[in-house]
Amino acid sequence: MSGAPAIRVANLTKVYAGDTVLDLEELALEAGRIHVLIGGNGAGKTTLLRILAGLEPPTTGAVEVLGIDPFSVSRAQRRDLQRRVTLCFQNPYLFHSSVRRNIDFGLRARGVAGPDRARRVDKAAEALGLTHLLNRAARTLSGGESKRVSLARALVLRPEVVLLDEPVANVDAASVSEVEAAIRDLLEQGSTMVIATHQLDQAYRLSADVVRLERGQIAPPAVDNLLDGEIIQRGETAVLTVGKVEIRVMTDRRGPARAAVDPATVLVSKEAVQSSALNAFPGRVTALQERGTGILVTADVGIPLQAHITKESLHSLSLTIGSQVILTFKAASVTVF
Repeated sequence: MSGAPAIRVANLTKVYAGDTVLDLEELALEAGRIHVLIGGNGAGKTTLLRILAGLEPPTTGAVEVLGIDPFSVSRAQRRDLQRRVTLCFQNPYLFHSSVRRNIDFGLRARGVAGPDRARRVDKAAEALGLTHLLNRAARTLSGGESKRVSLARALVLRPEVVLLDEPVANVDAASVSEVEAAIRDLLEQGSTMVIATHQLDQAYRLSADVVRLERGQIAPPAVDNLLDGEIIQRGETAVLTVGKVEIRVMTDRRGPARAAVDPATVLVSKEAVQSSALNAFPGRVTALQERGTGILVTADVGIPLQAHITKESLHSLSLTIGSQVILTFKAASVTVF
């Protein structure tokens, strides 16, 4: 990361009843970007968000949000920081009032004038498909509708840091695109976003800055061969162009896209192989690394691509740094996010 961090933690732990749920040596999240935390239940995602929001202190370690340690400042300073940071819970709490009154609550608390308040609420409601619900009682909404109201409440405040816990959990498929568009709107307003999700496709659709947590610790990336490019139509085939490399893919998408190739599906050979696979790229081995019981082979084929092979294959192919190889994989092996 090249910019200044909006969030930094060092030697941070959180212990509940003798159980360590977070143990982070160092984590710095750059300002003005979307960062995604992924991991299963119990990975520590929600606990980390609550610490960053200043709602509960770590057991040990240092926390800085916008250059401030929320747990070593006065109560007034902490309140000021919390006005600059918004946390949207997985199960949001809504007041016993209309949707409009819920969305504009923070604006009223900040003394925003009525006309400006109404304009900002209307804009946020439109972005999230809530216009027809503005006069409804908030407590009558579905779980997905409540989640969108909670996000609209953050959108109107234009906070510097937005923390989102599972923003599309219980949201119907038709509304997911509205939620993700609202997240991008917040980014365009200059907010730093930290999103916790267990949905891998959403994580990489929103950001390349993905941190995987496992048992409260930072774990290796969830995917290898993460690629950013543009999908174009080449005859009857969809092609992901990454620089000068063209990768055949199976998708209806067109335009800018992010994709990944599972290294376990990539065949490494010294000669061209007879195969139905549409992708075959000659290149040179640049790295060999043990991964589990096998070997992760990195080759330069115009872009770095990785393949996971067995140790037996490594020896039978006599692979070394500099070996000329061909990487072959099917279009179906490419996941478009």
